[in-house]
Amino acid sequence: MILEAAIGDAYGAGFEFRDLDFISKNNNLTQYDKHGMYTEIYKRYTDDTQMAIAISELLLEDDNWNEIKVADKFVEVFHRDKRRDYSDRVYNALDASKNGADFIKIIDNGSSGNGSAMRAYSIGHLKDVKQILEFSEIQAKTSHNTVEGISCAKRIALAVHYFKYNLGDGSTLVDFLNGTLKENENYRITSPIDMHGYPTTQAVIKMVSEAVSMKDCLKTGIGYGGDTDTVAALSMAILSQKQNCEKTLPSFLYEELENDKFGKDFLSKLDLDLNNKFNNKENI
Repeated sequence: MILEAAIGDAYGAGFEFRDLDFISKNNNLTQYDKHGMYTEIYKRYTDDTQMAIAISELLLEDDNWNEIKVADKFVEVFHRDKRRDYSDRVYNALDASKNGADFIKIIDNGSSGNGSAMRAYSIGHLKDVKQILEFSEIQAKTSHNTVEGISCAKRIALAVHYFKYNLGDGSTLVDFLNGTLKENENYRITSPIDMHGYPTTQAVIKMVSEAVSMKDCLKTGIGYGGDTDTVAALSMAILSQKQNCEKTLPSFLYEELENDKFGKDFLSKLDLDLNNKFNNKENI
């Protein structure tokens, strides 16, 4: 799941907030493109995946979460492998922090952006829906302590849970989310896809509920423009758990993805560890 998300993230980064004409000409799933702003982001994942790594590691290490523990992990993962494409708000807070307490003190956590949702997907491995909601809210509050930030993190984690535990084929996903979260959301896609929580999760949930192919969903999602790396990362993470979905992606996406210390082998091992933990009968 994390590997697929990182692939979507790295591929989508080349199109993030680019002109729709550029996307139309280059979004052909034959090569990675360099990020328009951070040219060092090429065949590399961004903050989306890095923060999801932090959440995933904490899932493996601790089942008693609080905001300081989450923030500690964000700071740890950031400083061992600094990357750009964070918002200045989050990057500067992480860069100035030595630990989670520093981060909580420094960060302006009143954002309604999609950052709390982009990193929440691995929480969906949990069997207990109440715990999913609790952990999603705790991690959201560290940087996005708003109704939108909290709700959208829950949506993404619950979408993974829905497919992982085979609660439906996608046609009832929206009903599941609305019922669980006591919302009445009308999930739709508005192009270009805005980087705030609601439009991002509306688009992603709409796409994954209907998708029958990861490859087609990746290309289609990028084609809408806007916050393409987040949309692609979330779509690929969720669809990796969908049973009635063709999961073949072009081989270059795997072969050319970065493979340094925290690259694809590291991500594959993290996925394996999560699967081993949460597929164990004692945990489900």
